[in-house]
Amino acid sequence: MVRLAWLAFLSVTITLSHGNGRPNFVFFVADDLGIGDVGCFGNDTIRTPNIDSIAAKGAKLTQDLAAAPVCTPSRAAFLTGRYPVRYGMDGMTQPVAIIQLSIPAGLPRSEVTFPKLAKDHGYRTALLGKWHLGLNCARVGDHCHHPKEFGFDYFYGLPLSNAPDCDPDVIESTRGQRLARRICSRLRLWEISTSIFVVILALKYFKYIQWKTVFLFSAFGWSLVTVPHVVFTNGRRFNCVMMRDDDVIEMPFNIPTITPRMTLEAVKFLEESKIKNQSFLLQVSYWNVHTALLPYMEFRGKSRHGLYGDSVEEMDWSVGVVMATLERLGMTDDTFVYFTSDNGGHIESGDKGGSNGIYKGGKGQAASEGGIRMPTIVQWPRQIKPGTIVSEATSQMDIFPTVADIIGAPLPQDRVIDGRNILPLLGGAAVTSPHDFLFHYCGEYVHAVRYRPREGNVTWKAHFVSYNWDPGTTGCYTTYVCHCAGPGVTYNDPPLLYDVTNDPAEDRPINVASDPRYAVVIDVIKKAVEEQQKSLTKVEKQFGLSNVIPRPWLQECCNFPFCDCQEKVDLSSLQIGG
Repeated sequence: MVRLAWLAFLSVTITLSHGNGRPNFVFFVADDLGIGDVGCFGNDTIRTPNIDSIAAKGAKLTQDLAAAPVCTPSRAAFLTGRYPVRYGMDGMTQPVAIIQLSIPAGLPRSEVTFPKLAKDHGYRTALLGKWHLGLNCARVGDHCHHPKEFGFDYFYGLPLSNAPDCDPDVIESTRGQRLARRICSRLRLWEISTSIFVVILALKYFKYIQWKTVFLFSAFGWSLVTVPHVVFTNGRRFNCVMMRDDDVIEMPFNIPTITPRMTLEAVKFLEESKIKNQSFLLQVSYWNVHTALLPYMEFRGKSRHGLYGDSVEEMDWSVGVVMATLERLGMTDDTFVYFTSDNGGHIESGDKGGSNGIYKGGKGQAASEGGIRMPTIVQWPRQIKPGTIVSEATSQMDIFPTVADIIGAPLPQDRVIDGRNILPLLGGAAVTSPHDFLFHYCGEYVHAVRYRPREGNVTWKAHFVSYNWDPGTTGCYTTYVCHCAGPGVTYNDPPLLYDVTNDPAEDRPINVASDPRYAVVIDVIKKAVEEQQKSLTKVEKQFGLSNVIPRPWLQECCNFPFCDCQEKVDLSSLQIGG
């Protein structure tokens, strides 16, 4: 009896010392990192020892898929466990991401995220880094799309993204500058505005209108010219913004210091959680390796792949600091750690883009493995054996139901959840994918479909649409991001079919005429697409024309009217680059 009582006492003590026995969560999300950029997925020229260590101590998911091939819809799907098309967070004729801070588009308030589930179950939650899912709706400061509206107690990072325009050395060559000039030249806005002004003066001269009307119509005419220039040519000022919770703390942000500052914030959050003995969910969402590529000085020139490789190695250093902090605080065994990227490497960026390994295509291509097959690894010593390899098809949307299962939260019953709980697959209790089908959307269109029959050991993938690549490449170099419809694609009739289990590089399409499996598999997939389309409901398009027009009254600004502020941070406590 004494021994049993002592064992019971030890059990209670251990439980209390680990946040009531509930696991913690750390999610690392890279930006535009290709599956071929990481050592444990085959890269031997960029050093990623800390990321590789997570794979060695846990599981490597070799067929883990993003639900969209660009940032905004992919991140929305990751948080909600649902295809972005279900709530209007995907484009129409091409993949779309939020590119202006002063537009009302964003993740709908009706969506439930897994951080919200965790917060409702007593977890401390934080997002450090890139959000990219909107900010304001009706006025500046309403923050209807802010991370705190979706379950994050604390936010420190970028409400939008890091883009080429954020590079202080890039001035005339930015996309914003080019777009503004193109708008003005194609629509002849200077001529139109000047003509309106001349007509207004004539009307005033002949006393048909008053000075008040002159002012109003003149303001309208000249705004046709000024608005495109102010919005698009000042991207660094208005879009390269950093926030702490609801406050703008840096405008424009200093790119080289972002990753070290995020890392310092992560260390502080973990230490505070330990002191408070409270279970936590932390998402560290890197800018690395989205252009502009400006890593901290200590990392520059250290890799064999220029600024791109330097930026990957900077991110790996940050991952190592966070993992070392978990170990120092004695929280490694009780923490579910997940590392992934939001989409594949942007091969149209040339040497500023990453490698997607043996897989064709890249960012922006929803049907191509290079755009959606992610370098995903998971570590949780309590449940996952070291060295586990999961080769079955999984999705980033699976994290929502997986987290829900781990924390004991019921799934929402008022909506379709497209993700599936993959804990049995990670722990070895299951050996096949929980998905019969995975649909690869490009905008509103289904470009490809994965099909995993319950029998056998094969995953099929049908391509209904293919991209018209530049000869000798798998990139759409004529455009910055491949289009989903129109002359940039080919509609396959009959569809191309691949066995991606045995032909992951999709080099050998199944013969339509001679292989009897083709007709059977395609028939099953087509019926699945019909059922999928029936499950969709009409929703507001977040990227409809009315939602993507910049509105000055939605623009965040610090130190008004200068919109210029800088945060001072002491990074001396970090061994940067070590």
